[in-house]
Amino acid sequence: MSCEYFADKGMKIEGNYWLVHPQTGEAWDEESVAAFIAGYQPPYLSEEAIAARKVELVDEIKRTVYECLEAQQWRVTKAQERVQLAQLGGSEGEQAAAVAALQGELAKREALRQKSDEAELEVAELTSIEAIDAFSFTTEL
Repeated sequence: MSCEYFADKGMKIEGNYWLVHPQTGEAWDEESVAAFIAGYQPPYLSEEAIAARKVELVDEIKRTVYECLEAQQWRVTKAQERVQLAQLGGSEGEQAAAVAALQGELAKREALRQKSDEAELEVAELTSIEAIDAFSFTTEL
């Protein structure tokens, strides 16, 4: 949204009309209108709004990764059980295969964590609401 001045209605700021200056409470004049419009920055473009949106996006990334890791936990448990079974009565080949499968599952989880860390660093470098809104993160590797 924006701000614009109407002589009969006052200053329209983000859809609301102000008959007086919102900070000073004084009636609008040509000078105050020009100064306000020149210095106006929509609230959704402020540094605080951008920082807040970055925090929301990082939280969303963390939540997505957590849910993905939780959903995949059964694979790690299954691989750990196969390692234990192979150690209890399997051949060296079965043990090696079970350990390799467990290492593979753990490597996938670590890759997801690293991808999450990289995404968080990318978010930290974003400088506009448009860039933040355009950013997307998926857990697919």
